[in-house]
Amino acid sequence: MPEHATVEMTDETEALEAETQRLELLLSTLGSKLSQLAGEQVSARQQLETRWLNDLRQYHGEYTADELARMKESGTSSIYVNLTRNKTRAAIARLSDMLLPNDDRNWGIKPTPEPQLSVLSNSPDQAAKAEARQRREIAEQTARLMQTAIDDDFTEARYNGKARDVIGDSCLLGTGVLKGPVVVNRQRRAWRRDEQSGLQVMEIQEEFRAGLERVDVWDFFPDMSAATMEEAEFGFERKLLNKKQMRELSNLPGVIDAQLRKVLETDPDGTHISSDRRDELRHITGVDTVVNNKRWELWEYWGPLDKEELIAAGVEVDEDPLTEYNGCVLFVGEHVIKAAINPLDSGELPWSVHNWEEDPASIFGFGVPFLMRNPQRVAATAWRMIMDNAGLSAGPQLAVDKSAVTPQDGDWKLRPRKVWISTGKVPLNQAFYAYNIPSNQGDLYSIFQAAQQLADTETNLPILLQGEGVSGGPGARTATGMQMLMNNSNIVLRSAVKNYDDGITEPVVRRFYDWHMAYDERDEIKGDFSIVARGSSVLIARQEQQEKLLALAQIAASNPEFAQSTEWQGLYREIVRSMSVSADSVLKDEETVEQEKKQAGQQMPPDMQLKQMELQLKQQEQQLKSQEMQMRAQREQADYQLRVQEQQFEQQYRAAELQSKQERDRAELALKQNLTLAELEAKLGLESQKLELKMRETSAKLQTQRDTTAAELTDRQNERRARQANMEQGFDSYG
Repeated sequence: MPEHATVEMTDETEALEAETQRLELLLSTLGSKLSQLAGEQVSARQQLETRWLNDLRQYHGEYTADELARMKESGTSSIYVNLTRNKTRAAIARLSDMLLPNDDRNWGIKPTPEPQLSVLSNSPDQAAKAEARQRREIAEQTARLMQTAIDDDFTEARYNGKARDVIGDSCLLGTGVLKGPVVVNRQRRAWRRDEQSGLQVMEIQEEFRAGLERVDVWDFFPDMSAATMEEAEFGFERKLLNKKQMRELSNLPGVIDAQLRKVLETDPDGTHISSDRRDELRHITGVDTVVNNKRWELWEYWGPLDKEELIAAGVEVDEDPLTEYNGCVLFVGEHVIKAAINPLDSGELPWSVHNWEEDPASIFGFGVPFLMRNPQRVAATAWRMIMDNAGLSAGPQLAVDKSAVTPQDGDWKLRPRKVWISTGKVPLNQAFYAYNIPSNQGDLYSIFQAAQQLADTETNLPILLQGEGVSGGPGARTATGMQMLMNNSNIVLRSAVKNYDDGITEPVVRRFYDWHMAYDERDEIKGDFSIVARGSSVLIARQEQQEKLLALAQIAASNPEFAQSTEWQGLYREIVRSMSVSADSVLKDEETVEQEKKQAGQQMPPDMQLKQMELQLKQQEQQLKSQEMQMRAQREQADYQLRVQEQQFEQQYRAAELQSKQERDRAELALKQNLTLAELEAKLGLESQKLELKMRETSAKLQTQRDTTAAELTDRQNERRARQANMEQGFDSYG
């Protein structure tokens, strides 16, 4: 081999080794930088984790070790009356029922409005109007296809179940996290018959789809300097893996095997950047601490990355120096094992956050236990005092003079039929003294009740949401009263529902829309759409919503302009849904309705259509006449009741006037004739009889008048009913 060729190969080898060392140094630098950045977020979140532990203790009704030690030392009761669990479970159940209806989705997709379509729709040119209508129908059909595709992704990913877990986290700890879209490898199994053997053979097909994950809030470490997820520049997610799961990481595409092997060889015990709180969580729930709990911390970073760092991790990037890269890095300790570019062109972080009550200074919010911390403490303290007072007041405190008596068995404990020996030094009635401690149960229980009411006030979760009794009088127990109370109780949950729409529904659906626009091969589902979060619209109670929809239908039917601008099929579909009935199983689809309309229009001749329109007008006219007759009857009924009330007032006035006159006559007669009381009563007895007879006659006349008026009113009502029945049968006259 020539000497110059050997020199060239040596130079190439040295250059390759130098480049490899440079890339390894960049990779090591990236791992150190991300590990340090993750440690900073962990340190900044320590105070929040302490608050979450207090929330969990409160939810499970557990005192801290220091509190139990103080109670044991003072000899007081350590019972814990738990109000927090019921409040939290009620919030979870109510919010899940509102946001995740079984017969509908809480989101939708619709085409974005186009100004050009509005111009074409208002154009006098019929061809332009037809073009606008056709383009609008195509856009709506495309939006429905995109909505179906995303809905299919949500069904495969069990969106409702994971969303309930997120709602549970937000109600308990204040924050729930949903992650998506994430690429998941799903296996589909199908059975087919083998042509050669004739046996049934199972085929396993693998497919990559966009999925969803509920992220435990304990493993979520976003940019702690941000107040919202929109402000967050980056984020970390921790996953605790065992050795088997660590080895399975080698099956992921793009994993750096050398780095993964280095982790398993040089760090057999696992490097931990954050504290593993699971032992504390197990202690709160009463589970023994696990001795052998060796786990590796796999950290997932999403955020900005340098071009050189991505190249060092084996990622192909563009050479444009002005491009800002946003990607994902998996690392353990300071070892980077995988990196990739963010699959979304928007560079958006994959996490969405829902807060029960938002904190304007932090991504993490406040949960129900935190909001009712003080009422829970008051309730638990008051109940311990009730137990302590009940124990002390259950029996007397005894004082014994040992110089006066001595127990026969030598035991000073009291028990039934015990024998005591008198010493004779002190009278026996002075040997024992009993003191009863007063019972303050009523006063202490009023404090407990005040704490319950304070918990309702602090959390804005009335006791009605827990399914307990309703106060407020008999009217509150009627169907209308209960409906009003339920509607009022829903008002306090509107902010939580709005937080879910803004924090979870809208961003998650938007990211899935971006995913399908970028990676789905079906062009028929792609278009310019907007996301509609409809959690707030289903917040109204179904019965109230049904009443409003029916009222809207009546208003639209009574006004021709409103009727022309109303989508009747959509309105009827909403009415069916408000009755908790599946609309798909009851209503026909739009294509079937249009075809039936066309067939009916083709089969019916023009003269028949005209007669049908005349019949509809006649029916509307009869309905108006019927309404007019009903209003007239109601007016006559009101006039009759008014006359009856006037007659009653007049009778009461006459009776009062006669009684006053009787008293005046009695006084004057006593003064003038100087009569005794017996003579006066005998003389006035006759007057009283005459007065009573006169009142009976007056009452009889009034009753006769009322009966006559009622009979006339009944005749008129019967006549109107007969006339109305005659008109409904198609006749224009009666009699």
